[in-house]
Amino acid sequence: MVHFTCDLCGKDLGAGEPRFVVKIAAYPGFDPDQITEDDLDEDHMEAVAEVLRSEQNQGTGSSQEEGYRGFRYDLCPSCHQKFLKDPLGKDLIRSFDLSDFSNN
Repeated sequence: MVHFTCDLCGKDLGAGEPRFVVKIAAYPGFDPDQITEDDLDEDHMEAVAEVLRSEQNQGTGSSQEEGYRGFRYDLCPSCHQKFLKDPLGKDLIRSFDLSDFSNN
């Protein structure tokens, strides 16, 4: 039997209990300055095939070297709602006031 716990609060998610899966992908952005006629004429299917092959062989680390990183989390309904309201945790960072530690 597969056992799940919330990756945020640690709550046991028993069989039949709702859980939410959050997947996050981080990778370098690419903004071409200019698309040329050569770019449009080029056949990109080989490049697509190469990306698919590298994803299937993730153990090789090629995607890690290029800056791609994937994450997967199981969340309980309560933590899922919190995540949806503030996915980057910006509210938590704002509430952490470093001036409280200036007297140390």
